Amino acid sequence: MSDAKHNAMTAPRAADDECHEVFQSVKEAVLKEIHRINREDDRHHLHEMDKLKRISEYTPTLYATEDVAFGRNYWAKIHLGDGKYVHARAHKGTNGEIQFYSLLTTPECAVWEENTPLEYFID
Repeated sequence: MSDAKHNAMTAPRAADDECHEVFQSVKEAVLKEIHRINREDDRHHLHEMDKLKRISEYTPTLYATEDVAFGRNYWAKIHLGDGKYVHARAHKGTNGEIQFYSLLTTPECAVWEENTPLEYFID
């Protein structure tokens, strides 16, 4: 099993048709998760979403992949407008089914800058 130090994730590369197909298919789930985190922020004063004032676009800019036994894992840096990004993870099974997995969050942040590296994450 992969982890942050031991994995086969490729180097991040510019978003292409493959990336856009995967992350457009999970767009609704990504946006739903952003809104869920935002509600939790408001309720518990967590400040993970403080940097994101609004979502004015949804454009994957970079992505990386990892081939696994039952398909391929994808990570993407998605521009939401105003220089703000989320890092999302999805999985495409060998049957072609694409599922949203998670957003990268820390106790302090869930919104990233353009220069924040796209790195392997599980949750």
